[in-house]
Amino acid sequence: MNPLRTTVVMKTDISGSTAHFHQLLAADLQALLSEHGDFLARHAAEHDGRIMKGAGDGYWLEFPSVTGAAKAAIAMQESLRLAQLSRGDDRLAIRIVIALGDIAVQDGDFIGDAFALAARVEAVTPPDEIYLTAGARLAITSAEIQTVLVENFAFKGFDEPMPIYRIEQRHRTRAIADTYILFSDLEGFGRMLDAVPSSTTVECILDALDAVTRGMAQEFSGTIRFNVGDSYCVTFAEAAQAIAGAERLTLSWDAVRCQEQFGCTVSIGLHRGTLYAFRSFLYGRDVWIASQLQSASAKLLESHENGIFVTGAVRSALSGTPSHNRLQPVRLQPLPRALVGIEVYRLCNEASD
Repeated sequence: MNPLRTTVVMKTDISGSTAHFHQLLAADLQALLSEHGDFLARHAAEHDGRIMKGAGDGYWLEFPSVTGAAKAAIAMQESLRLAQLSRGDDRLAIRIVIALGDIAVQDGDFIGDAFALAARVEAVTPPDEIYLTAGARLAITSAEIQTVLVENFAFKGFDEPMPIYRIEQRHRTRAIADTYILFSDLEGFGRMLDAVPSSTTVECILDALDAVTRGMAQEFSGTIRFNVGDSYCVTFAEAAQAIAGAERLTLSWDAVRCQEQFGCTVSIGLHRGTLYAFRSFLYGRDVWIASQLQSASAKLLESHENGIFVTGAVRSALSGTPSHNRLQPVRLQPLPRALVGIEVYRLCNEASD
């Protein structure tokens, strides 16, 4: 056995994973768990933490400080919530435990009271919460991270009741600057609903749209911020990813539409700007501009057409790319107040001569 060393240990666990994962195919489950591990590793690394080992759908991580571990845990939960704003009960939620104690490596495995206690605390930690052992709480920088006592728990294997604390997360507005905001919506879907289609038809359309939108977001590193019915908001870090994602969405939907004989087309508005998030609420002028662009530009489309429309800010960011030459100016009538003074372009199939 290697010598003991004092370590800050974090244990994560996906809440309600058994019921959720039973609905997934094996390949989809493996992809989800791999993506989740990468997500945790990125946030841990920002505070000098690292993954020690996996544990089912959870992970053991270690950090050089309790305060760093707490900041990483808060960031993990905030980012996970922000990426799933409209998923409701279907979203992934994690519980996190942070402990401080001596650990060692024996026969390739980690041992120590910190692991045993963290595993016990995990069982009483609710989803979306971060619990701390007493030792971890004493080592935290209280000026940066506030904690409150949950209660004293009697855990199996420990002689005395143990005081357990939780981190009080103070939600603040988060600005996501210089991002590319894509709004999409199905044209003709409302008219189809007026005709009172079967529930099976509606379900098939929405399931197919969800699949192609999520596939597009994953392929082009987009983040689905929310969706309501047949409308989606997706953000991208780069202009090239955003325009390529928009094209992939229209092409993929066209293929599905032709195969399934759906009568709906897709319209897309793309704008560059800043959005703000507070808890599960997204807001900001640029979000409204992207939404209004999608809604107003859809009126220019024929019944069989998809359309991708962008603002001048997006066109400028695409300068020097093939997509830039395919953007042609259009005039919106009537012009929404949000778009006054903003140039609007449509992505055409071929570059103009």
